[in-house]
Amino acid sequence: MKELYYPVALKLKGITVVVAGGGIVAERKVKTLLGFGARVRVVSPRVTPSLRGYFLARKITWVNRFIKPTDVKGAGLIIAATSDAAVNIKMSRWAKAQGILINVVDRAGLSSFISPAVFSKHRATVAVYTHGRDPALSRDLKNFLKENWDVFLSYRNRL
Repeated sequence: MKELYYPVALKLKGITVVVAGGGIVAERKVKTLLGFGARVRVVSPRVTPSLRGYFLARKITWVNRFIKPTDVKGAGLIIAATSDAAVNIKMSRWAKAQGILINVVDRAGLSSFISPAVFSKHRATVAVYTHGRDPALSRDLKNFLKENWDVFLSYRNRL
């Protein structure tokens, strides 16, 4: 039987989330996490200009080096978004040993949770996922729903 994921909404306000990696994928994750009130600590020797901007604006903490096992202690959640598969595997082991939920962005099998494609509009947040099997389908379905959300609401309000 294939892995199935139980959908859940997490309250992240004030929770420390460690994001390993400083590239475009990490940037996208950080932006979303900040939108939900997480305290984000990025660990990476290099970061995108946008991540550097978040750091300079004091929206995130940036540890300017490669990740170490001690970096995940005390985290409420971990995102492994490095381009180094060996590092992501190590992070998965560190997190699981400490009972911390982890998402390895490109390896659902190493993750204890997956991040769905998400959008928020009006008073709703919509999350779409395919149990980690087809992220492109999740993204495309999310975009379809987002583009047609106002039409849906106008139809709903006529009922």
